[in-house]
Amino acid sequence: MKVIYTPMFLILERFPEHAETIKRLFSESEDFQTACEDFRQCRSALGYWNQSEKAGAPARRLEYTTLLRELEQEIEQRLMEAGEP
Repeated sequence: MKVIYTPMFLILERFPEHAETIKRLFSESEDFQTACEDFRQCRSALGYWNQSEKAGAPARRLEYTTLLRELEQEIEQRLMEAGEP
């Protein structure tokens, strides 16, 4: 059985200590939803390139690893700024 990972689920999994803030931001902010979707897509692409044996795979892995870190930092910053009410 294949598990479907929604963007919000992945962010909850990555930052469980911010669960309430994530749920609130996801329901209130289209920009936050977009950042979460970007994270999901990047993580999926990284998974693909981690398994690929194509000639350009190492460069792509590095590119997506860097992008994933940047997205995590962006999301974490948004979570810290929003904080728990």
